Amino acid sequence: MWITPPPPTSEGERLAELHGYEVLDTAAEERFDRITRIATHVYSADVAFLSVMDSNQQWMKSKTSHLLGDVIQRDRSLCTVVVSTGTELVIDDMRTAPELEGHPTVRQAPWRFYASVPLRGEAGHVIGTLCVMRSEPGPPAGFKIDVLRDLAAISSHELTLSRQNSELHRLTNTDALTGLANRRMFDEEFLRAWRRSRRTGEPASLLLLDLDRFKEVNDGLGHQAGDRALVDFARFLEPFGRRPDDLVARVGGEEFGFVLAGADADGAIGIADAIIRALDTAALPHPTRRLMTTSIGMATLRDDEDHSSWWRRADAALYDAKAAGRATVRVG
Repeated sequence: MWITPPPPTSEGERLAELHGYEVLDTAAEERFDRITRIATHVYSADVAFLSVMDSNQQWMKSKTSHLLGDVIQRDRSLCTVVVSTGTELVIDDMRTAPELEGHPTVRQAPWRFYASVPLRGEAGHVIGTLCVMRSEPGPPAGFKIDVLRDLAAISSHELTLSRQNSELHRLTNTDALTGLANRRMFDEEFLRAWRRSRRTGEPASLLLLDLDRFKEVNDGLGHQAGDRALVDFARFLEPFGRRPDDLVARVGGEEFGFVLAGADADGAIGIADAIIRALDTAALPHPTRRLMTTSIGMATLRDDEDHSSWWRRADAALYDAKAAGRATVRVG
């Protein structure tokens, strides 16, 4: 009888390591597609897939068949057994295995043979799986799991290299003046948040901010004073990006942006209002207007909306905020 296994005892650390690789919701990569193609060939499989498991879902980084979905709910995934136990799993026939009686999906799936090995992070946590499945019951002739195990080890090594490259990527995507993310990184994370929302159904919101009458700072006190004001404003903004998936960036000149993955309209408006209030309390000086203020445009991603439309609504809301007298928030 099927019983959904509990998360591993180190689930918090496991998830932290997984998110550290920044692999969720990234585009397909040939280095991982090559691994699943090799697994398909070696095991005469109908499908091979490389997946990672977050707190709620199994997400396919690479797969060799369109019959397998991109996402499976964790409690409906057979691979959750591998993540829970940290051990390899081979099932000759998923339709007849007594331990799968009552499983919500495998009895109806077109595949019968299943073999899976853990995908381990550098710290040893099982962050996902590498699997092969066949439509015929029973293993292929001469079946040994060693090759699948080796391919999983190669995949783990590739993920480690990817994380190291991400650190270099971050260094090259940081705004030199403020230390915040630059426009290039903002655009990447904006698209990633859009893809994640499409995958998970979770909300995502965008804030665009513009320092009010900033030209008067440069004209009145010079560009060095303008640069100091931008640095001070960036330091003020940074704590408002509290969650791991939040991103605050300088997107150009005196314009800044927040990508708030997982934030609905109420949550995003709450952050925007808090910025307006806290900036008044921070009392950053303005040469002609006494204190610095900011205008904010907000847009929460709509169902089936493309990312361009999402951006345009936030940008239009920012212009509405400035037209309304500045130091305010408008919703697009």
